[in-house]
Amino acid sequence: MKLRYLLLSLLLSSPMSWAEGITWQQLPPESQATLSKYNDRWQNLPPAKQEAMAERARAWERMPSEQRAEALQRFQDWQALPPEQRKLLQERYQQFKKLPPEEQETIKRKWQWFKSLAPEQRKALRERWQTLSPSEKESLKERLHNAHPEERRQLRREFLQQRPLRRRD
Repeated sequence: MKLRYLLLSLLLSSPMSWAEGITWQQLPPESQATLSKYNDRWQNLPPAKQEAMAERARAWERMPSEQRAEALQRFQDWQALPPEQRKLLQERYQQFKKLPPEEQETIKRKWQWFKSLAPEQRKALRERWQTLSPSEKESLKERLHNAHPEERRQLRREFLQQRPLRRRD
């Protein structure tokens, strides 16, 4: 009976607890350099953490230098955020991950569109958005959501050019 419970608990335990870990000497020299600040405490890290960090180090080493620079800048920007803002962003990310894949794709596509704008257009768009009342924001969101592609492009152009948005009747 005890054996059955032992086997059941092993089967139900997390696969992460089965991780064997990686010794410091097993890491390639590039990964040792990337993870050098963990050298002294590497053997004390849980095996799953060692494996995850080793994989991330390999991914980092495969990245082109410009991608590394961008990632480093994003990390520094993240570190500069106040803790409450980081917490809010983490919560929003968790909400995003709970969305259906189609909604996630829509959000990603809209973010790519926003990023494709010139910096001054992004700034103008943000400023214009902040001048709208909550009801105007809702109305615009609804109009954009329900519009045909050409009408949506026209609404965006008008919004970017800071012209009054034409009413749909």
